[in-house]
Amino acid sequence: MQLQADRAPDLEALVARLAEDAAACAILAGLFRDEDFAAEAQALAKTWGLSVPAEALSRELARRRMVPRQAAPPAGWLPVAVLPGEDAVDWAFFGARRLMEPFFGESAPKVWSLPLNRLLRLRTPLSALEGLAGPAPDGLIFHMSRCGSTLLGRMLGAPDGATVLSEAAPIDHVARGDLPLARKVMLLRGVVAALGRARGAGDERLFLKLDCWHARFFDLFRQAFPNTPWLHLYRAPAEVMVSHARSPGMQMVPQVVAPAVFGLDAPAAPDAGYQADVLAAIGEAMLAAFAADDAGLLVNYEALPGAVATTVLPHFGWAPTEIEAQAMAAAARTDAKAPGQAFRPDGAAKRAAVDPAIRAACEARLDGLHQRLEAASARRV
Repeated sequence: MQLQADRAPDLEALVARLAEDAAACAILAGLFRDEDFAAEAQALAKTWGLSVPAEALSRELARRRMVPRQAAPPAGWLPVAVLPGEDAVDWAFFGARRLMEPFFGESAPKVWSLPLNRLLRLRTPLSALEGLAGPAPDGLIFHMSRCGSTLLGRMLGAPDGATVLSEAAPIDHVARGDLPLARKVMLLRGVVAALGRARGAGDERLFLKLDCWHARFFDLFRQAFPNTPWLHLYRAPAEVMVSHARSPGMQMVPQVVAPAVFGLDAPAAPDAGYQADVLAAIGEAMLAAFAADDAGLLVNYEALPGAVATTVLPHFGWAPTEIEAQAMAAAARTDAKAPGQAFRPDGAAKRAAVDPAIRAACEARLDGLHQRLEAASARRV
């Protein structure tokens, strides 16, 4: 026990050194087995004049201890959680790993459980994000939900030089956090800067595919990124409603996304009427934003994927090379949420599945809104 105690400072020194050395972390991040990681970490420690026993490393990996620091860690570390109530930001080391999964929430677990991130669970205060330098996004993607936003995100992120932050939880943590608006703006800029810092992984272009309820936070995103072009994707309401009837999204579960986010009261039951109210709140927010902001674009799901080349990319100021265009076209041929499968149109099947409750809800709340979205889009062409 005395020997372990004597060597504890070397373990602490190793942890502190790694927290500042992204190149060393990149070496260790590729190791998936604890024993391989421990052997490489011991060898690295030795080059720094440190002696760290394998048993001490094993205990530390099992503890998954948070390592506090005041400033943001170097590029290569991405925020994975923003916790306003705890004045905390949790970070994980991604290195140069590209975010190729359909959602950020699928990317983060793949690195979070690695030995390196179990040894170094870095946590900073929120202030570490404030003033952090990084690129403003090249485009903001708002959407109705179940309307092709994942397809669009996959296409934009297919070329090697692009990154799409797809419904990244840290962004939502800021948007829905209980904080003054001015602080939210600063933190939103900081978290996007941290997520988009150059790290050798799609650093030329950055796009944010937001959660659908972020339509209700449009002013926050506009204040944070006043010069960034944006678009809103929408789809025939009945088809979206059928999708949520089969598998409700988070926004349709009042216990997950509070009805107040949509300006609604808690429903007696999250039925078709409530789901239509949620979609209506999103659509009305986007119509109002579109009327007030010339940097917006409305895109109907039916225009995808062709509209990406003809409308979306010019709107975002991107003239792709032939190789980039080919990468996007290849992405369009696969199922956006199951990239190993070929894309198959589902509109006809969804229209055939419309039941009386969905039909009534659409007629009452959504069909007229859809027509106004179509009319507004046509006027700006």
